[in-house]
Amino acid sequence: MAVVKYKGRDIETQSYKSDGGRWRPKAIVITFEGASARTQPVLASADAVFDEEQQADDYALKMARKWIDERG
Repeated sequence: MAVVKYKGRDIETQSYKSDGGRWRPKAIVITFEGASARTQPVLASADAVFDEEQQADDYALKMARKWIDERG
């Protein structure tokens, strides 16, 4: 689990091992607004699975950056 700052938001990767033993990408985008924080999970499609956790985390980070870019 890593936290990366991107365009004023935090991205926390939370990739997890699936039942089949492969890694599924997952990220949480954290947006800070004043004294509060809002979280948004960003999940990959069901066919996005990886053999290694780092690969899944890299993909999760890419997904989260794209999600942020699309929303400004």
